Amino acid sequence: MPTLRALYDETTRVVDATVFLFALYDEASETVEVIRQMDRGDEHEGGSFPLGKGFTSEVIRTGLPKIIRRWSTEGPSVRLLYGTEAGELVSPQSGLVVPIRAGDRVLGVISVQSYRPEAYGEADVLGLTAIAAQAAIAIKRLRATEQLALEHERHALQLEAVLASMTDALLIVDARGAIVRLNRAARQLLRLDSASLVLGQPLERQRVEQWPVAAREVTAALVPVIEALRSGTSVADTQIELHSGERCVLSVSGSVLRSAKGPLQGGVVVLRDITEQRDLERLREDIFAMAWHDMRTPLTLVKGHAEILLRRLSSGEGDATASKAAAESIVKHAGRLTELLTVLFDVHCLEAGLLSLSPWPTDLAAITREVTDEVRLTAHHNINVFADAIAEGEWDERRIRQVLMNLLSNALKYSPDGSTVTVSVTTDERSATVRVCDEGVGLDEDELPQVFRRGYRAASAGRVKGDGLGLYFAHGLVAKHGGRMWAESLGHGRGSTFSFSLPLTHESVESVEDQA
Repeated sequence: MPTLRALYDETTRVVDATVFLFALYDEASETVEVIRQMDRGDEHEGGSFPLGKGFTSEVIRTGLPKIIRRWSTEGPSVRLLYGTEAGELVSPQSGLVVPIRAGDRVLGVISVQSYRPEAYGEADVLGLTAIAAQAAIAIKRLRATEQLALEHERHALQLEAVLASMTDALLIVDARGAIVRLNRAARQLLRLDSASLVLGQPLERQRVEQWPVAAREVTAALVPVIEALRSGTSVADTQIELHSGERCVLSVSGSVLRSAKGPLQGGVVVLRDITEQRDLERLREDIFAMAWHDMRTPLTLVKGHAEILLRRLSSGEGDATASKAAAESIVKHAGRLTELLTVLFDVHCLEAGLLSLSPWPTDLAAITREVTDEVRLTAHHNINVFADAIAEGEWDERRIRQVLMNLLSNALKYSPDGSTVTVSVTTDERSATVRVCDEGVGLDEDELPQVFRRGYRAASAGRVKGDGLGLYFAHGLVAKHGGRMWAESLGHGRGSTFSFSLPLTHESVESVEDQA
């Protein structure tokens, strides 16, 4: 712009303007719009930022000029990322900021900076203030002659203020793919604080390494979307999954912006966090898949034996033994279906936070002995129990029995017949701990942290039937009681120990932390 160039030339004639910045202030959105800035004679595009705690914001709030004699000791660090400097962070040594005033209103600021300390004095304040007064007149003239352009700019700034409360992240890019607007959610997603400016940099593959490390993964994922917008193609509901920090799934949409006459102006990108939605969908899919897989066999057997029994009853066959066997098989597999559906329902309630507990004074040692005695009747293993002491606390007895039965069943399932399973119960001042040790297939070190994941099956367990829900559900029940569960093993073929501890006090039971 010729007017801005003239303003810059006049400023350099009066003061040291190694770095020059001209910004306007919008009161409605409390946003500062950097129109243009110069660095050692090179002109750069500006950006916008909300009113904050920096020197520019201070001058706008007070309406008074500000001299920064030594920037390193007087104020916050500067984070200006210039498009021509490959990501280099530039820090001035001194600066001078004066308001552009129209009566009592502050229209904006003129800021000059120097790479040497104490470059400005009171005389420079007077000179730059005079230039700011001329700028105020020029601004009024520009607003009159460029009313439509400034109306558009004002609407954009007002829109940014409205979008600041959105939970979805929103970016506006120009025709080159450079970010020109972004709301608060987008700043957080891209790890940019309110004082940061991203100036004149197209979002391209070769520039990804210039972004903060924590934002590079999402920035890299945005590059194809920006490239599509630059080519004039909108993007609808593309999903990206981030893994650099906490797992996050984003739905990304991009719409092309064109002027009334058709030329491409840029685009709008919206990113929505759908992690919880995706997890719920995956849970439903997993539960359905596991239910269908595990129910097919018992359903087939129930149907087959029921048909046999019906045929015999219809024909008057008197083979009571065969009829009894068919009926027993029906009862057995119907029970298996009931058990499976109960587990699936319990897992769903646990995931949805709907699973409730009924704590009651319970002796963990006693129910451990009872559950072990029940299992011993049909086991082909040696089961040793060391649970003579009393371990009393307030727990949901039915749920704790489920946990114990699961750990014992797993130990027997993954151990050879004739081997020994050892169950022990110990207590200290704060908790009771149960350990179930087997001599079975064992686990590698990298498998230990994963055994409690929903649906996880260790490589060594591949030939043993299972759905991967038992340990996951048991772990969730223990966590629901305010306790913890863990696994130990020396490696494949060397057995495993699964342990869980429960708090002994009622207060600890009520203070639930979900460790799943």
